[in-house]
Amino acid sequence: MDINVAFIHQLLLWIEANIEQKLILETVAQRAGYSQWHLQRLFRSYTGIALGTYIRERKLTASVIALLTDNTPLMHIALQFGFDSQQTYCRTFRRMFNLPPGAFRRKYQHSLPHIDGPASLLMLRSHGHPVR
Repeated sequence: MDINVAFIHQLLLWIEANIEQKLILETVAQRAGYSQWHLQRLFRSYTGIALGTYIRERKLTASVIALLTDNTPLMHIALQFGFDSQQTYCRTFRRMFNLPPGAFRRKYQHSLPHIDGPASLLMLRSHGHPVR
């Protein structure tokens, strides 16, 4: 296995394990032992997506599970997934899913029998929500 592929795989595992932390590129780069510039270039070359975009989208998809499984206030979900405020969370969520989180919760909370992770959420994005 290419050493960079193994590195990217380990980085993805670390991001998943820390998805509820405030993950900023500087912190991730320090953890990885690379400069921000090099890490972003390496990540994009192996995944086709910017590291910051990947982290933001993973945080949002992970937050959907919390959003749909109980009635946790949006402010708590925003803070749980490392967003600075409910406003930032709602704005970012709306950009990805074309609905604010409260409307998303009302629309999907009782219509989905089971959410089992990111693959299920990608299905939601592709049915009525643009894939970016």
